[in-house]
Amino acid sequence: MQIQKSDIRKKILETSRKEFLEKGFKGTSMRSISEKSGVVLSNIYNYFRNKDVLFREVLSGLLDAVDNVAKTHNSDSNIDLYVFDSEEYVKSQITMFVDLIHHYKEDFKLLLFGASGSSLENYREKCIDRYTEMGKEYIEIVNKKYPDINSNISYFFIHILSSWWISIVSELVMHDLSYDELQKFIYEYMEYATAGWKRIMNVKE
Repeated sequence: MQIQKSDIRKKILETSRKEFLEKGFKGTSMRSISEKSGVVLSNIYNYFRNKDVLFREVLSGLLDAVDNVAKTHNSDSNIDLYVFDSEEYVKSQITMFVDLIHHYKEDFKLLLFGASGSSLENYREKCIDRYTEMGKEYIEIVNKKYPDINSNISYFFIHILSSWWISIVSELVMHDLSYDELQKFIYEYMEYATAGWKRIMNVKE
């Protein structure tokens, strides 16, 4: 019985994921993927033109999920001071982040610690830059809606917070935390961060 192309592609991706998770991008070879998947090397290149394309495809679920979270950060529903005191909003944010980290824990490890040599090796720095710009834009948008808040917040402060958040994610995926433990931490972090932002932006009760 002839193997369907979709099955071959799936087999390549499953094998590649195992290899990348075990050895990282640099330590994985297309030849080893070929040997362990049972797919001829030349045929793998019919599906993925090089190892980097294959690596990005393995991580595509996580990359898309992170991108979707980032796109909602400055959405209209978040540009409101009610978010500082809304239990419903806080719960939704906690669930979103916990589910993201819990579901993609191994992928995060690979992306943050095993991507050296790939086109994603500077992903951490690019995320920090992106989140810094998003944070700056968020404050500007909120200030247009609420002119009385303090928007004079330094770019470097936002940059440091963005860097801190990436470090937090790195720590979370490197420790064997249960879903409940992740939930507790994210709740504590959001309580801490919310109180700080309310104070520095001079948000009145």
